[in-house]
Amino acid sequence: MIGRVGTGDQSLTTLLSRQSASLRAELLLRGSELTTGRHADLTQAVGGDFSALAAIDHSLARLRGFASNTTEAGLFTDVMQNALQVVADAATDLGTNILRSVGMATETGIETLATDAARQFETSVAALNTRFSERAVFSGVNADTSPLPEAETLLAALDTVTAGAVTMTDAKAAIDAWFADPLGYEALYSGGVPRAEVPIGPGERADLSVTALDPAIRDTLKGLASVALLGRGLLAGQHGARAAMAKDAGDGLLTGGEARSQLMAGVGSVQAQIDAAATRNTAEASALNIARAGIVTADPYDAATRLEDLQTRLQSLYLITSRLSRLSLTEYLR
Repeated sequence: MIGRVGTGDQSLTTLLSRQSASLRAELLLRGSELTTGRHADLTQAVGGDFSALAAIDHSLARLRGFASNTTEAGLFTDVMQNALQVVADAATDLGTNILRSVGMATETGIETLATDAARQFETSVAALNTRFSERAVFSGVNADTSPLPEAETLLAALDTVTAGAVTMTDAKAAIDAWFADPLGYEALYSGGVPRAEVPIGPGERADLSVTALDPAIRDTLKGLASVALLGRGLLAGQHGARAAMAKDAGDGLLTGGEARSQLMAGVGSVQAQIDAAATRNTAEASALNIARAGIVTADPYDAATRLEDLQTRLQSLYLITSRLSRLSLTEYLR
């Protein structure tokens, strides 16, 4: 009668089979570590305490939000600065042309200046209605709405308020009042109250609240419009008054250069603040990523050493299992 393989041999075979499966599973894990460079068992790597890793991930998520804000705010202020430069150039060009020629200007010359003023006024209004990422740059909270109507609408409103002016003083007072009156220029402004400050870093915010209601912008538009109205019949037939009106507006446009420069310098200061915040955020994110890598990244030398050790142990186990199988077969054949 053929004998059976002993119960002890069966138990040993089962034990060896389990050890083989365990070694193969660990071998796959260590191979994954060597390939990906990351701990296969992160829970074991952090000793079950994920608080440090969670804090780093939370900080990195905040910094990603700040990075998005600084990128958008930086582009936003670039667009704003370019638009302000367009307005400033329009005012300077017209003011210079007026003061250069108005003293000896004929009625035709006044009309030429008025035509130029109307063009510069239209250019300036268009610049103030500039949009970035579907948002009106010089609007406030109503960013989906252009802050100003078309140039023609503004000039038509001024036609109405200056219709009864018979002297330069009357015309100038009517224009000044309209630009200062909440029921005048401001009533045609659709941008809403200034927007809130934008968070650009831990405890830091950027002020992007410049709107088309800014005094420097109002005064510039007032100067451009005052000359443009001369081409629409204001003070018709009064050459001296028209020339004086043009000169007064030209003086205002040039002296207003300081206010425009201050406004642009303020925007430039915000641009510098945004750039500095973006640099700091990037440096902090780099440091945090290095710290995170120190937690989740497996040591390649250690992983390779452990992998080699596992391969050796698995080969030894296969050898033992093979020898045991041959011995068991011998017992079985006796």
